Amino acid sequence: MNGPKSVPGLALFDIDGTLLNEPSSEKRFMLWLFLRGRIGPVRPLAYALFALRYFPRYGTGVFAKNKSLLWRRTVGGTESLAREWAADRLDSALHGPCLERLRAHQQGGDIVVLLSGTPSVLADAIAERLGVDNVVATECAVAAGRYGFGPPIVHCVGEAKLASARDLCARFETTLADTTAYGNSLSDLPLLGACGLPVAVNPDLALAAIAREKGWEVIGSPARGRVRASA
Repeated sequence: MNGPKSVPGLALFDIDGTLLNEPSSEKRFMLWLFLRGRIGPVRPLAYALFALRYFPRYGTGVFAKNKSLLWRRTVGGTESLAREWAADRLDSALHGPCLERLRAHQQGGDIVVLLSGTPSVLADAIAERLGVDNVVATECAVAAGRYGFGPPIVHCVGEAKLASARDLCARFETTLADTTAYGNSLSDLPLLGACGLPVAVNPDLALAAIAREKGWEVIGSPARGRVRASA
């Protein structure tokens, strides 16, 4: 496939490792906060405590579930910081070929959606910066206007991402067969396998092997030596 399909449809973009180069948007944001003195010693401690508490439930997937670095931050304040981070650092983090594909979908009249396991506060800031109107991302626990300590309420990965894609198809009156999906990891396989036009972007080794077997389009190179675990 040389470019987006000509018939308007859905174009679903993962964020971390797909639209953005590694490291993830969450890690980039937290480093940005740390360099500005906005992360104190309590937050890394909370991160470690979350891992200990929830490892029996999630195993190695506990790290993907761990959003405790947002713990006790106000939602409004974090939204402002996320927009500031996106304005300051996002452009240099974007994966050029995937961004070009996103722009081509926009120009072709497709409905572009950021569909990602990224926390919604970051996904919304990224979408705003890129001029994308539709976002479905991970929803973190919130109480009294502040982020909580527990696992995400909705973690948009794996089968949950596919379920969200089906909801989007119903919302926009289209089908998965008319949908293009971009992803980089084995956790994206349920979505990629269900869509009419799957695209693997800098795929991990497991996804790269599947993409070759199935003849899917691949943008970029397989991630060397890494196989990301499905959450």
